[in-house]
Amino acid sequence: MTTLARPRPRNRRSRAGWIPNQHGAWAMLLTPYLLGVTQRVLAGGWSAHLLPLFGTWLFGYFAFFAASQWLKSHRQPRFRRPMLTWTAVAAGFGVLTLLWGTPVLLTWVPAYAVLLTPALVLAWRRHERDLLGGLLTTAAASLMAQTVRFDSAPAALGSSWLLPLVCFGYFFGTVLYVKTLIRERGSRPWLAASIGYHAAGALGFAVAAALGAVSIWVPVFFAALTARAALVPLLGPGRGRTVTPKQAGIGEAVATVVLVGLVLGLGLG
Repeated sequence: MTTLARPRPRNRRSRAGWIPNQHGAWAMLLTPYLLGVTQRVLAGGWSAHLLPLFGTWLFGYFAFFAASQWLKSHRQPRFRRPMLTWTAVAAGFGVLTLLWGTPVLLTWVPAYAVLLTPALVLAWRRHERDLLGGLLTTAAASLMAQTVRFDSAPAALGSSWLLPLVCFGYFFGTVLYVKTLIRERGSRPWLAASIGYHAAGALGFAVAAALGAVSIWVPVFFAALTARAALVPLLGPGRGRTVTPKQAGIGEAVATVVLVGLVLGLGLG
């Protein structure tokens, strides 16, 4: 007697907006926070509010994801509960952050609103995967590197922005690179854009290194990313070989570890 295999049940919590299913976003969410906190601690500026701030940031992302799903689905009821729940949790951590820190932390709110409100509009129009959406969310994630280092946005204006710039340069590059492997595989314009972007980053940081602003290893890292942006799509999809999301994710994880090691071990200057 033959037994038919039952199909695997789908992850209902993920489908209902409880758990974000954008696995590539986790590194982008955590890395700028980790690097920013490390730089602040090394400068002797530890503050207890950084702990609840992480909760605000993490569950704020959960709320953003659920809100995106709610808007994308034309406000279907099943997404309302996770959206409201995660918003309440993030707000609770936000109150703790202000109590343990200082009210001037609120000066960061407008910057995130400017970046994330258009991203939610894109979700409402079902264009959340457009390049603009990736740019906005990557910029918001990279900004966290400054938020954890400086209690107020005005205080950060006259400081070095190399850390968030390096984070943005890398993570937005991954948006282009991954598209050439999966959604836009075989597209010459996307491949050219990805290679050109990474090459421009390598050149820009090479100039910064020549001026003594960053370590020489930063442009070397971006040069390696440029080679990867060219070779993997050409040797993979370019020759009819499929690069799975899991394989792309493993590659990104390795590159992110290298980036973290580079910044923590050598610094930027």
